[in-house]
Parts: sequence; C-alpha cells; structure tokens
Amino acid sequence: MFIIEMTTYESDFVIKNTKRTGAYDIRTFDINHDLSLFVYYFDDYIHLKLRRYGEKPTTISDWELIQGINFIRPDLNLNDVVDVYLDEEDEQVHIKLMKLTSKRNE
Repeated sequence: MFIIEMTTYESDFVIKNTKRTGAYDIRTFDINHDLSLFVYYFDDYIHLKLRRYGEKPTTISDWELIQGINFIRPDLNLNDVVDVYLDEEDEQVHIKLMKLTSKRNE
C-alpha cells in the first residue's frame, strides 16, 4: 500500500475548504490510487474524510484498512478514534480523532 500526500498539488481545494469549514489546516492524500483521504485540523479534534474513487462504494472496511496502517503522519494517531460514521448519500466515511496536542502548531 502506498500513500502520497497531495496537499501541495491541491492548494486551491485546501484554501477554499479551509475558509469554508473553519479548519486551520487541511491535508490531502491519495491511497493506492483507490481512495482519497482528507484531513481537517480543528482546534479540538481532527476530522478525516475518506472517499473511494470510481464506481465502487466507500465502506467502513476502507477505514479499517487505513487504520491498520497505523501511521500516515506523526500528528495522526489512527487509534484515538472518537467517532466513525458512513455517509451513504455522499459515499464517504467520516472519522473524528482526538488531537495529540491541545493547540495549533503556529
């Protein structure tokens, strides 16, 4: 499995969605050219949004596969899960993680 950080290639998306969501930072990743992972950093938590490319629907199993990697970035502890839910309408899995630090890294 390979993970490519795409944040610098998607700067327009990051700028637009940082303003829209209120997140102070957003990172984007491509996983095996099968999934996109969006990481939204908020003051109190981290929100992950996982979505499959193409026709195949996104499922909770996709999250379990990612969680099994257990390391994407040092500031993401994939085992500190607060909540996981599947948005079937938008075909996305949403994950809320606890933050490792209590404040922004400014």
